[in-house]
Amino acid sequence: MAKSADVRALVRKHYIFDRLSLEQAANAVDVAYTTAKRWKDKAAAGGDDWDKVRSAATLSGGDVEQLSRQILTEMLVQFNAVLDMIKEDREMPASKRVELMSSLMDNIHKSMSAMKKFLPEANSLATGMQVIRGLAEFVQDRYPQHGSILIEILEPFGDVLPKILAAAK
Repeated sequence: MAKSADVRALVRKHYIFDRLSLEQAANAVDVAYTTAKRWKDKAAAGGDDWDKVRSAATLSGGDVEQLSRQILTEMLVQFNAVLDMIKEDREMPASKRVELMSSLMDNIHKSMSAMKKFLPEANSLATGMQVIRGLAEFVQDRYPQHGSILIEILEPFGDVLPKILAAAK
């Protein structure tokens, strides 16, 4: 059964302006996620990229704290994607893993430092990331044979670190 253009526009509105996930936007108007995804993909192919419009809407909203949270969230999603890539490539030497982790943490630290004034909780997370980066460099310099063990420990620790920092406030 074909859905009306009004229903499609409502899914788009919920996704872009109400900042719901695509699944939540679809559920809000009783549409299957796969249908909403197809609409979003078709719109993008036609030049209406819902993700770009969503980002522009957020930027124009004027809420610096909300924008900072969005940037931080997207940055951490990318961080996790790189971590997954490192975990999946079992052929990658331990020294390369530690190097990638160190570089990734350096980029996160720089981004977090830039966000400190807009998002106070980013400050404690930046400090935590700086300590972890220092540990990774220390292990790489003095104990390179333990690089793979450090990666094995740091990956799950990354999920715990924000909780530890939140409790330290």
